[in-house]
Amino acid sequence: MSRKTKPDIEAQAVILREAGYSCPAIAAQLDLSLSTTKRILKRRGAVAGAATEALIEQARQNMLNAAFDLETVQGQAAALALEDIALARLIREKTVETLEALDPSTSTPYQMMRTTVAAATALDLTQKVSRRALPLERLAEATHVEQLSELRIRIMTDEDVRVMREQQRRESAERITGNPLLNERSPEDDEVVELVHE
Repeated sequence: MSRKTKPDIEAQAVILREAGYSCPAIAAQLDLSLSTTKRILKRRGAVAGAATEALIEQARQNMLNAAFDLETVQGQAAALALEDIALARLIREKTVETLEALDPSTSTPYQMMRTTVAAATALDLTQKVSRRALPLERLAEATHVEQLSELRIRIMTDEDVRVMREQQRRESAERITGNPLLNERSPEDDEVVELVHE
């Protein structure tokens, strides 16, 4: 006994299909099976991308108005990720069905190996799609909070200032000449020499 889908769900499916969404993406979005989604779209005569010219123009205008709107971009990215995940799930389901239907008594070893290799390739591709659609490592980076360094303020003594200036002079001389040994300063260098005219 089949249950009847609600008219608003069917209308949403038609709208999504005419907007260009794929059947697996619509099924995932509306939480329907793929076969139910296809039946609804066939019964309603929905065609991918069959939106009227006025709707297309309105969508184009809305797109131009919201071209740099972050929410719009995020919504589109989410829709694409949802579609990728739905397609990956469908590919995995079909791969499992194919592997389960493989009969060693009727298949040659060559056919079995080709089927197994194709299944492994499909599994690899769906994993890559899932990792791209759901970048979990970026989510971990985004939620990671770094420990801020501590700012300490202290009042410097005259001796601290003298040591710091001496260090700055040494570093400056090293940058200019490139030889740290030639630029050592002695405390006498800071003495004031007075010239007396006779």
